[in-house]
Amino acid sequence: MSGKQLEEYHLIKLLKDFDSSLAMSYLDKVRSAMKLIKEKGLFDTLDPIKDGVLIDPIGFRISFREPVFLMLSHPICRLRTKVFYPREIEWEKFFVTHLGMVPIYLPSLNVITVLKLWGEESYTVVSKPFQDELDKGDLLLELLPSSRPAQYSSMNFILQYGASKYKAADELLKPFQKYYRYGFWAFPGRGYTFSSHFLHKRTKITSFMKVTKSLYAVNSIGDYKRIYIEGRSIDCKELDLIGFMFKGPHIYLDHGIKAFAPVDIIEDLEQKKDIRECFLNAIMIELRSELGRLNVLSDITDVGESSFDLTLTLLGLQISQFYFESDRPCYVCNIDELRQNITSLLKEVFKHIKLPATISDRIDNFEIAVRYLYPFLVCDDVRLMMTHPLVMGFLAHQGKLSLLDFSACHLLTDLLNLLEKIHATRRPMDIYLDPRMDMFRGESKRDSMNQLYSIERRIRLYKCLYRSFT
Repeated sequence: MSGKQLEEYHLIKLLKDFDSSLAMSYLDKVRSAMKLIKEKGLFDTLDPIKDGVLIDPIGFRISFREPVFLMLSHPICRLRTKVFYPREIEWEKFFVTHLGMVPIYLPSLNVITVLKLWGEESYTVVSKPFQDELDKGDLLLELLPSSRPAQYSSMNFILQYGASKYKAADELLKPFQKYYRYGFWAFPGRGYTFSSHFLHKRTKITSFMKVTKSLYAVNSIGDYKRIYIEGRSIDCKELDLIGFMFKGPHIYLDHGIKAFAPVDIIEDLEQKKDIRECFLNAIMIELRSELGRLNVLSDITDVGESSFDLTLTLLGLQISQFYFESDRPCYVCNIDELRQNITSLLKEVFKHIKLPATISDRIDNFEIAVRYLYPFLVCDDVRLMMTHPLVMGFLAHQGKLSLLDFSACHLLTDLLNLLEKIHATRRPMDIYLDPRMDMFRGESKRDSMNQLYSIERRIRLYKCLYRSFT
């Protein structure tokens, strides 16, 4: 794929001007991702971007040839912007369009990314109807593929192109909210990370954002302060935080984190009798702009106040780590192995976080938490399985969203095990004749099988990106 007509060709220059070390980190991550993807036999799933100078590609694009979902909310989309954007198009040297950039959550890749909208669609970003929808709560949209499908760039943005955008089925919102709250984690890392993204004009990057999501304890809430981002003012309060970073069974603390939290998202905190008796499951943005550097606690997805809350959060965190370190499409780990890990982590965290006594302290929180995380977490006897968002999209288009109800967990388990079999074998006839394929008899059985094969490959591809950029 030629680079000159693509945005990456121009954006890599802006990134080098903004911070050459970040640009080098990005190129290293691209090289690592493409090497891993090639080793896994998935190189045909992406389009490399070369600029004609560097030997290695400066990036790649992935076309979404399956339905994908975008989750939006006021906290996620807060730092959106629309800019005038002069473009050189062949002989037209003074063509000016508009570019709208909206941070969103992309469940398929489990990443905070940026949706870019050009021309007339860019006005959506700053429109009152769009703000009104965000103020109502989480909004789940679906992009359906077309002859010119939406594309994801290694620079962590999405272009819609010819893909149609619709409101997703209501039954999907709650599972995706659980996935975002307990399945999305982004710990601090050096250089250009998976959830790094930037907002820009034609000639410069205006804001570079490195998103992290982890557990935090609150030391104190400070005074009001007004900060400025992308030309707008945001009233905040300063927080003094302790960050918790997890690597396997080990916990590392980061003391003295100073962050600014918009006043509209810390109302719950200020109502606590003792802010030291809770923990935050929250998104932090390390923001760099021409005004300097600061940390913005942009979204508190959960305020935990009990041992059950902590068990649930640690369970989601461990599940996510195990899942993305594996190539398998569904299997996560043995339930007894996970229980031991969670017990060990709880002991460690309780050394640093004091939670008020509740009735949940006397209950087996682990079993209840596993069931609570259904349908994105499924228990199959002694094994734990994950329902990837691509699988939920497949069920939606098969008209089988009833499988997301716990009463149908045996059918969802059958589907996940079928995906595991697809991963383990390369004999399509074995899959076609598998009795579990009969649940799709209402559709074309062969088409359904081909979709499942595609889902298995896409999950492996997206895991490669996660591991390479994390």
